[in-house]
Amino acid sequence: MMRTFESLAAEIGERARGRGGFVVAVDGRSGGGKTTFATGLAQALGAPLVHTDDVAWHHSFFNWWPLMIEHILVPFKQGKAVDWTPEAWTAKGRGGSITVPISPVLIVEGVSASRRELLEHISFAVWIETDAAVAERRGLERDGPEGRDFWFVWQAAEDLFHTADKPWERADLIVDGAPEAPLEPDTEFAQLKPLESGA
Repeated sequence: MMRTFESLAAEIGERARGRGGFVVAVDGRSGGGKTTFATGLAQALGAPLVHTDDVAWHHSFFNWWPLMIEHILVPFKQGKAVDWTPEAWTAKGRGGSITVPISPVLIVEGVSASRRELLEHISFAVWIETDAAVAERRGLERDGPEGRDFWFVWQAAEDLFHTADKPWERADLIVDGAPEAPLEPDTEFAQLKPLESGA
């Protein structure tokens, strides 16, 4: 089923109305299309977007979640703006910071964005369903020859995490990360599982 980001944004906006601190998690395989989807939804919502890769950078593949809670999700849900420089950024000489303006909705995108440890902070979870072989091909093309060895180290860790956590089982919405029908990726997506009813 083809959907527009505008229509999904309207539904999420309705769910978020009056609640404050509404967090949308966009999860899926590396190379699965998460960033493309999250960017399109963020633009439709006019919402800030945080990438888990920025929190995990030179920290840990998967044990970054306490930092996400402490420095981003808790202050966001308290109605505060975020301007945080992770310690790893400072140690490695990476400039800038992770910023989140005050907003009714925040989108968090990345592998394990909807993990069990974050459930109490997540309002709406999206799983991008993509065949493992397709995701691998995309990832290798994206990262180039120099990233090939790292890809397979990462993939082994990702597979173990997904086997244990199974985030797709908790998703409010499942999206086809590699639809056969043509679409405009900036404005459309292919929905596999309907939105669950309720707020």
